[in-house]
Amino acid sequence: MGPKFEIDRNLWAWTWLVLMFHGVIIGQTVIKGTVADADTGLPLPYVNIGFIERGLGTVSEEDGTFNFSFDSNLLTDRDTLKISYVAYKEYKIPFSEVVKNSKFFEIKLEPDILSLNEVVLTGDKRRRRNKTEKMVGYSYVGQLKNGSWEGDGALGGELITKINVSKNKRQLNAFYFYVLENKSDSLLVRVNIYDGKTKLPKRRLMNKNIVYTIKTKVGKVGIDLKPYDIVVQDDFSIGIELLKVYGDQLGLIVAGDDTPGVSYRRYASQGEWKRYPKDALTYFVSTTLLEDSDEPEDVVLQEENLLTHYTNEQLLQSMGRNIGVVSGFVFMEGERVQGVQVQNLSSNEVTTTDESGRYTMRAKIGDELTFSYTSMQSEHRTVLETTFAINVALEKEAIALDETVVTAQKKNKRTQKELFEQYNEDPGIIKTSFGIFDKNTSGVSMKILDESEITSGATTLGNLLRGKVSGLSMLSFDNSTDGSTQIFLRQNGTSNPIPAVYEIDGIIASGYPDFLDVTQIKRIAILSGLSAVAKYGSVGAGGVIIINTNLGNFSPSNNTSAKSIGAIQKAENIKAITEEEARRNWPDFLQELYRSKEPDEAKTIYDSYESKYGTNPNFNIDAVNYFLEYWPQDTFTKDLVSIALDRLNNDFNYKKALAFLMDKYDNQNQSVQLYKQLLLFKSNSAESYRDLANAYVMNGQKETGKNLYARYFNLLKEGYFSEQPEALQQVINTEVKVLLEIKENQADDPLTDLLYKDENKTRILLEWNDDSAEIDFQFIDPNNTLSSWSNTNDGKLGESLVSKGYTSKDFFIYGNDGPWKINANYLGNKSGLATYLKITISTNYGTVEQKDNIQIFRMDIEDVNRKLLQVL
Repeated sequence: MGPKFEIDRNLWAWTWLVLMFHGVIIGQTVIKGTVADADTGLPLPYVNIGFIERGLGTVSEEDGTFNFSFDSNLLTDRDTLKISYVAYKEYKIPFSEVVKNSKFFEIKLEPDILSLNEVVLTGDKRRRRNKTEKMVGYSYVGQLKNGSWEGDGALGGELITKINVSKNKRQLNAFYFYVLENKSDSLLVRVNIYDGKTKLPKRRLMNKNIVYTIKTKVGKVGIDLKPYDIVVQDDFSIGIELLKVYGDQLGLIVAGDDTPGVSYRRYASQGEWKRYPKDALTYFVSTTLLEDSDEPEDVVLQEENLLTHYTNEQLLQSMGRNIGVVSGFVFMEGERVQGVQVQNLSSNEVTTTDESGRYTMRAKIGDELTFSYTSMQSEHRTVLETTFAINVALEKEAIALDETVVTAQKKNKRTQKELFEQYNEDPGIIKTSFGIFDKNTSGVSMKILDESEITSGATTLGNLLRGKVSGLSMLSFDNSTDGSTQIFLRQNGTSNPIPAVYEIDGIIASGYPDFLDVTQIKRIAILSGLSAVAKYGSVGAGGVIIINTNLGNFSPSNNTSAKSIGAIQKAENIKAITEEEARRNWPDFLQELYRSKEPDEAKTIYDSYESKYGTNPNFNIDAVNYFLEYWPQDTFTKDLVSIALDRLNNDFNYKKALAFLMDKYDNQNQSVQLYKQLLLFKSNSAESYRDLANAYVMNGQKETGKNLYARYFNLLKEGYFSEQPEALQQVINTEVKVLLEIKENQADDPLTDLLYKDENKTRILLEWNDDSAEIDFQFIDPNNTLSSWSNTNDGKLGESLVSKGYTSKDFFIYGNDGPWKINANYLGNKSGLATYLKITISTNYGTVEQKDNIQIFRMDIEDVNRKLLQVL
C-alpha cells in the first residue's frame, strides 16, 4: 500500500534532495543540445527530455536549448532517452547512442499531422444545456494534506489529480488550486490534462501548451482554459508541471483535500508515475456542459457543495500559521498609485505604496488603517479576523466653487483625413494599426506622451516611461531571451499579471522592443483599460503601448489632400517607360554583365566588381539572377549561388529576394530552406508561415504545406498574430481553398467569397522583398480602362500594408477577353537599395492545367510609371 498523498513535507523534501544528489554528484554526465520544429526550424520551448521512468529528466529553455546532467551509473543499455512535446511526435534515443554522441544533440521533432479541413470548414454546432456551468473536482482545504516542490526541484516534475465526472460532453473553462506557500520569486508551470480512463496518466488531451507563471505567495490561483477549446466526455486528470524557477529558492506548497481521491506524482520529465490512491489535491475545474444527455449528474462533486473561496488567513491557518501582516494595493481610476501614505492609527506605523501601488503593514485584529493621498479622499479600513489583504480605491476630492460652473467644450470628431493633416500640430493624436485616433473623442481612456514630454537622455523605453504612467511596473530577468524587461500596465491585483504588448508604427510586437531607438520616438499612447484594448483581442490583454516614430510617421505640412487610390479611368494619357528604358538606369556592373556574350566574359566582369561590391545585397541578387538566367548549368553559377546563400545572414530583405530567385528558377529545395530562415527572422508574422507553407507545396511536399497552413489557422485562432490586413488573408484563403479542393457549399467564412466563378481564372500574385517599399500599381484591361491599387491604401478600409509590414497581394482575371497590362510606380523604401518585385501569373488557376510564370523586377527608379508585363 503506497504512502498517503499528504507526505510529510520534510520527508518529501529529503527524498527529493536524495534523488537530486544521485543525479548530480555520482557519475555525472552532461548532454547539451537544441530542440526545434523539423518543418520550420523554430526552437521549441519547454520540451520534456528524460530517461523513461528513471526520474532523470529536464525541460528545454525558451530558446529550445537544454543542458541535462545525470548519473550515467544509474542507467543501462536498456534505458531510453525520450523527447516529447505537445502536438509533436515523440523522439527516442537509446542510452548507448546518447553515450556515443554526448557532445551536442540537434533534435528535430516532427509535428503531428493536423486536419486542415477541421480548421477551415464548418464544424457541427453543439447544443448547450440551460444550466451551462458546472464545477467539478476537489475544493476543500485539508489541515495537513498538500503537495509540494522543494529544495532544488526537478524540471518536468508533475502533481496531478484525477477528476471523476459523468459521461457528458463538456468544455473545460478554468482550472483552480490554492497556494499555501511560495518561496520562489515565481514559478513557470505547464497545465497538463490527461485522459482519466487509463491506469496512469498517459494520453494528453491538449494539442497546445498551457503555460502559466505562478507569482501568488498565498491564495487562489485560476488559469483560463477557454482559449484552448478542451472538451472531455469522461473522467480526466489535471495538474501542473514545473518548467522553470525564478529566484534562488524553490518552495511551492499547494493545498490538499480531505476528500478521498486519486492523485499521481512524478519527479522529473519522463519519470515514473507514483500513484497515491487515497488523497486528492485541492484541484477544481469550471466546466460547461455542451449537450443534453441522459447520463446522471456528476456524483463526486455537486456544484452546491463547493467551497471555492478561502481568505488567505484561512489558508495560512490550515498550515498552522497566523501572520500579523496586512498588505494590498491602492488604486485610482483603475490604475495603481505610487506614494499613497498608509498609517496604522493604533501603532502609528506609517508606510507608502511602492511603484506598483503595493504596501505591507504590520497590524493585528481591530487596528484602524487610513489611506491618504494629495487631492484624494482618505479611506479608512478596520483589520478584521479574516483580513489578510486590503485593497483600496481612492476617489478625487470634491471641491465646491461658489456660483462657478466649469464645463468642458464638446469637441466634434474629426475625419481620418483631418486627423492625418493635423497630426504634427496636435499632440493628442496617435496613429494605430486600426486608424488615427484623437484621445479626446476616441471614446476610450488613453494617455499620450508627445515628443515634447519625452525626457532627453533616456536610453530605454522603460526609463522613458518610468514615473510618467500611473500604475506602470517593470520586471527584469537577467536570463531572459526576449529582452530583459517586461512592462505591466494593468495588474488589478491578479497573481499572474500579463505584460503589455507594443505596436510600433503599426506593427505588433509581443516582446520588449529593446531594438527601439528612443531618440526617434515621436509619440506614445498608453492603453490599459479593457475597452481601450478590445480591438486587439487576447494579444492586448495586458494593455498596449502604441509608439509612433519619426521614421515611420509623417503628415503633410499643408492641406494638400491625399491622392485617390482605386480610381477607374481611361488609360490613353498614361505614360510609362519600357523595361528597356528602365535598364538604362542600372548600375554599370549590371549593364556590363547583360552585354557580355560568353560565360567566361561574364565571370571576368563579376570578379572585377566582387571585391568592391561583394557585401552589397543588390550586387549579389543581380549577379545570381543574371547567371541563373543565362548560364544555369555552369559550375561557376552553382558556386555563385552557394556563396550568395551564405552571405548576409542577418539581412531579411536580401534573403527574401534570394528566395524569389530560387522560386523563379525552380530551385525549390533551396527556396524552402530560405523561407525557413525567414520564418526564424519573423516568427510572429502570419506572412512568414504562409510563405513557407506555399514553398513546401511548390516543392511537392503538399502534406507538410497543408500542416503548416493548419498551424497558421490555429495560431490565428489563439490570437498569436496581430490582425493582418485583408490582402494577406485573401492570399492565404485562396491557396488553402485550392489545396483542399473545397467546394463553396462546404466552406466556412472567410473562404466563401473567394473563387466563386466557374470560368477560367488567372491569378496575379504580387510580392516584394522590402516591407517598407511603397508601390502603386496600374491594371489596364482590354478596353483600355485603368484601375489603380497601392500597397499603402488597400481595400475598403484603406489599410496600409507598408505600416503593417506585409508584402503580398493577389488579383484575379476571369475569362479570356484579351490582354491585360500591368504597370507600376515605385515610390522608394527606407534603405535606398533596390526593391525586388516578384509577380506570379497563374493561368487556369486551381485546375490540373494550371501553369505558373514568375517574373522578377528590379525596382529602383522612383516616381515614374513603368511597364511591367502583359497578361494574355
